[in-house]
Amino acid sequence: MSINQTNYMHRLRLRRLKRALSTMVGLLIIFLFGYGGYALANSSFFDITEIRIQGNGTVSRDEIIAMSGLRYGANSLKYHLGQVRANILSQPYVKTAEVSRVLPNRVDIRVSERTPAALIRTEDKFWVLDESGYCLVEAGLITAQSRALPNIRCSEEAAKLAPGERSQDKGVLAALALIKRLDPFFMESILEFEASSAERLAVICMDGLPVYFGQPEDLDRKLQNYEELLIKNAEQCNGETLEYVDLRYDTQITLKKKQ
Repeated sequence: MSINQTNYMHRLRLRRLKRALSTMVGLLIIFLFGYGGYALANSSFFDITEIRIQGNGTVSRDEIIAMSGLRYGANSLKYHLGQVRANILSQPYVKTAEVSRVLPNRVDIRVSERTPAALIRTEDKFWVLDESGYCLVEAGLITAQSRALPNIRCSEEAAKLAPGERSQDKGVLAALALIKRLDPFFMESILEFEASSAERLAVICMDGLPVYFGQPEDLDRKLQNYEELLIKNAEQCNGETLEYVDLRYDTQITLKKKQ
């Protein structure tokens, strides 16, 4: 073998040795970083010592923490924040939830809550709904009567709701849409809302006079007519003089006088 060939073989062996050493060093570094990261992630450094909650009013701090599944002293990195958020959203009163880690050992939770808008009722049961139709809680008769919320009388089928479910009943949703638009001043003269169907949605005045609004369409016109008839002309248009008022059709207002 010539000198040149000998030198070439020597350089080739050196290059191979360097590549092998570089690979080993790289693997060692990866192992050390991985082990160090694993050890750090599983150490007490990231244990939860503080949970901050903002936006709650009806739902207590303790209830939100219990629903979240978070636990003081547990490693915050072991929690999937999406699942924590889903846990909190299972509380019917919670409308939105945001969960974030503030390393090393704090978790922040921000919620917004649903606001009670009305009671739907059958003969002896009440359910509290928000303005979008989500069932918040079943209320007992005495509790329900003490609440300053509009009453919606609905069908037995429409009342088959569990907390957290949204009503799909068109009559109930039509009543909620009307309640949202009504001036609080008008609410003082309303006994309840009859919502057996959207087409027959009616406001029942304190004197028992039904006023049919029907589908939640063209509400500006209907509310204007309601104000002019029942508020401004209350002496002529009331439960003593009329059987009902029908505002459902834009061609005419129907006043059914008592015989």
